[in-house]
Amino acid sequence: MKHYLIILLSIIVLLSGCASKATIEKELQKSEKVVICNTILPLQTHENRPSELLHRFPFVSLKKNYDIRGKFDRKFYESINFVYNAKNIKDVDFWQLRNEPKLVDFIYVLPLWIKDYRKLTSDVMSNIAYSYNISAQEQKILRSWVEKGGVLWVEFGIFSTKYDIFTKSGEINTKKINYLIKNGFRGLKFWGSPLKNYLFQSKSIDFLNYVSSSQSFVVNQKRSLIKGIARLRLNLDNYLENFMILDGKPLLVDQKGKPLVTMKRYGKGAVVTLLPFEYQDAYYDGELLRWKLLYYFLNR
Repeated sequence: MKHYLIILLSIIVLLSGCASKATIEKELQKSEKVVICNTILPLQTHENRPSELLHRFPFVSLKKNYDIRGKFDRKFYESINFVYNAKNIKDVDFWQLRNEPKLVDFIYVLPLWIKDYRKLTSDVMSNIAYSYNISAQEQKILRSWVEKGGVLWVEFGIFSTKYDIFTKSGEINTKKINYLIKNGFRGLKFWGSPLKNYLFQSKSIDFLNYVSSSQSFVVNQKRSLIKGIARLRLNLDNYLENFMILDGKPLLVDQKGKPLVTMKRYGKGAVVTLLPFEYQDAYYDGELLRWKLLYYFLNR
């Protein structure tokens, strides 16, 4: 009797287990609404913020600023839907560029401190290359890249404080600073084309100190090919600053007809030169100018 009771209990347990399994399978087959949180959208929104877009904007200044607000509303920045690749000339892999010329759309050049600038030839682009330790072969690759359709974006100049160069006896050599800056581009050309230079000197306070200043430019909009630019400002933070512009096709001129932005074609590409205008002041058009130039060279 005890033997039969054990068998009966085993059957009951087995049946109850089957019933539980059937119930579980039935429950699993039921549809259920699952809420998934979208964590991708906030990341996309973050990337489209003006500050993020402008920080990645290459043609602005030597001072990268994470807190750039941008002059325009969000819709303006969201409307910039084209893709471009740009690199500072010092960061370009020219050997890779030789094999993949479409790798970069713009290569840009920014001002150099006088002690970093090497004036060794009669060509300013070669001197810039020497300053960045770019070989003669790499310079040929750069020239070929421009001729195939690349844009070399040049906001170049040289600058110095009053105390950057010393005599052998250890005294500040202001005379040599003046000579080197003022003659930095004298007699030079850019790939065979003449240059115009813009020299600025800050007001001295004493032997060491000077007053930082700025220079404003009112644009002659009727005579300029780039429309919608009214005023530009150039911040002068150093004692002496000398900037160069290629003697090419004027894209932007001031009220006196003096070119502020020029362009010269080389094959399918171009070299664009301009002064390194300030870009964060909402009352000036330095940021807008660069966006318009981007559109101009990308045929937008």
